[in-house]
Amino acid sequence: MDEAGSVRGGRSALAFAAYGLTLASAVTWAVLALAHLDDTRLTPFIVPRGVPVVAATGVVLLGAFMTAHRPRSVLGPLLVATGAVNVLAEAGLIAAVVLDAPHGAGATLTVLARLSYALGAFTFYVLPLYLPGGELPRHRVWRPYLVLVAVWSLLQAYTDPARTYTLPDPLGGGAWQRVRTALLGHLPVVALTTAFLVTGLTVLAVRWWRAPDRRQIIPVLPYVLWLVFLYVDRLAPPSGALWSYAYAVAFLWPFCAIYAISRDRSAQLDRATRKLLASLLLTAALIAVYTLVSLLALRSLPGGLSTQALVSGAVGLAFGALLYPAARLAARVVDRVYYGDRARPYHVVRALSKRLSRAAAPAQAPRLLCDTVVTTLNLPGAEVVVDTRGGPRTLAAAGEPVLDAYAFPLTYEGHAVGRLRVTPRAGQRALDRQDQEVLRSLADQASPALASARLYEDLRAARERLVVSREEARRTLRHDLHDSLGPALSGARLQIDTARYAVPDGSRAARPLETASEGIGEAIAELRRIAAGLAPAALDRNGLGGALRQLADRFGQRLAVDVRFAPDPLPGLPAAVEVAVYLIGGEALNNVVRHSGAGAAVLSVRVAPDEVAVEISDDGLGAPEHTTGEGVGIRSMRERAAELGGRFTLECGPDGGTVVRAVFPPVAGPFPG
Repeated sequence: MDEAGSVRGGRSALAFAAYGLTLASAVTWAVLALAHLDDTRLTPFIVPRGVPVVAATGVVLLGAFMTAHRPRSVLGPLLVATGAVNVLAEAGLIAAVVLDAPHGAGATLTVLARLSYALGAFTFYVLPLYLPGGELPRHRVWRPYLVLVAVWSLLQAYTDPARTYTLPDPLGGGAWQRVRTALLGHLPVVALTTAFLVTGLTVLAVRWWRAPDRRQIIPVLPYVLWLVFLYVDRLAPPSGALWSYAYAVAFLWPFCAIYAISRDRSAQLDRATRKLLASLLLTAALIAVYTLVSLLALRSLPGGLSTQALVSGAVGLAFGALLYPAARLAARVVDRVYYGDRARPYHVVRALSKRLSRAAAPAQAPRLLCDTVVTTLNLPGAEVVVDTRGGPRTLAAAGEPVLDAYAFPLTYEGHAVGRLRVTPRAGQRALDRQDQEVLRSLADQASPALASARLYEDLRAARERLVVSREEARRTLRHDLHDSLGPALSGARLQIDTARYAVPDGSRAARPLETASEGIGEAIAELRRIAAGLAPAALDRNGLGGALRQLADRFGQRLAVDVRFAPDPLPGLPAAVEVAVYLIGGEALNNVVRHSGAGAAVLSVRVAPDEVAVEISDDGLGAPEHTTGEGVGIRSMRERAAELGGRFTLECGPDGGTVVRAVFPPVAGPFPG
């Protein structure tokens, strides 16, 4: 996710949470108001205070849309905060009256209500400055102007009459009242209010005139009507049918603004955000319809508008609103516990795609796919098999051994490159449809990377076959030289030496015979040198196990070497693997003697069907922490392991010293276990 997406996600989550809180507060206000229509403390305020409650609820929704569309703009969070605190204040005030809250609590709520009113006034004064693009004009004069508007909003909230449902107003008496009277006597309230409104609307008109698409301003026109209502309400509060107009405008103008924003294509939303915004709209509409239908039904019943009936309706609404999310949450928890993330296939595929894109080599793709299947979907086992030129080859496996598996084809450009084999969960005879769909998507997503892995595997297998063939040929040639040519030359030399002893010394034949014998002796020595260079002679004489023990004995005077085999004795291995294990073991022990200062070492060889591992550990000084490069010996060991597709590591041991480890994968079929 990019930076803008992160900002959008964080702010949107807060905005949507604020919207939920606002909806709950608005419903609370409506229930309490309708339940106490006959309460003389509330009756004069219910109709006038319902208008700002409706408007503020829409303002929060508008702010959520603004936050999602323009995550870097301050306008969205400002609208959300304004609407939320005003609805909360209205709900708190009416609840305090109904519950006969203590004097201190009522006074505190009154002060908070005046502050929320100040925030609302500030927002509506500056809102035109941010339309239609969501950004403040760039001229530096507008920042001081915002400070001036903020000061005026606080003064206006202080000087306006309290609309607090008969709750005590701590600012309405004593010195506070004298200050208010003085301010009203000297401040041209109407003129200043008019000036701020006209300034905002003028900026809005100019920016609209310069906008490339002037039609965007049309849905915002209800906002202008809303400002007109606020202005008229301040001069002369409406009465009668004008309240219907007020409620209609208060309800419509935020939705008209939302429509305008949704038509703006300058900031595209992702699918999840659009879905969530649509859900919010539908939820608000459903709650409004439910409330309206419930009130009409209760109104037709005797005593239907009693407190108990309205509270029961509100509780039913709350449970109804929570039922579906609770059911979804419960289903998600069950899915997560028993089936992993299979209920979120898009999330699983996207996570695998990210991991594949970050993989350093194609060879990591099979392991990533298997780990995703086992750890993310909670399936017991998985393995990836590709069809190489040498036949099917298992590139990776995870979890339990894969038996009675489902196979999902891995295809790339219309050709099958292998299959993903998966074991069903315990107690299930088959994978269900949802698992199969997710696994099929994972297989399709990983197929291109696995096609590359297959090419890499073919290349590696070809190189392995080349090395194996080379070592086998060298071993055969050494045997032939040692078993055939060597004895033949020795026999010929013996015959020549016999002939030499049959002729008298000083005869004409004596010297040529001696020369021939010497030449054959030199040929035998050269033959032995060539044979020794083809393969370690100790392997031919003693096998891998005996050769390694003999090698350890050679270091016995300077280093105590403990040789361990699993199994013991070692089974026969391909010549290339035996040569590599023997030479790596010898080079590692030689390095221990020369560099580590160790007194003891352990040489272990472990043979399993899927790998052969040789490890040499010592109790010396350990590998230096800061090395600028590898020596010839280490590089030689690493190259010998890589020739056969193996892994070579050199690291410090858990108890000190150094651990050299080389692991070889199967060569030309599984190793004898």
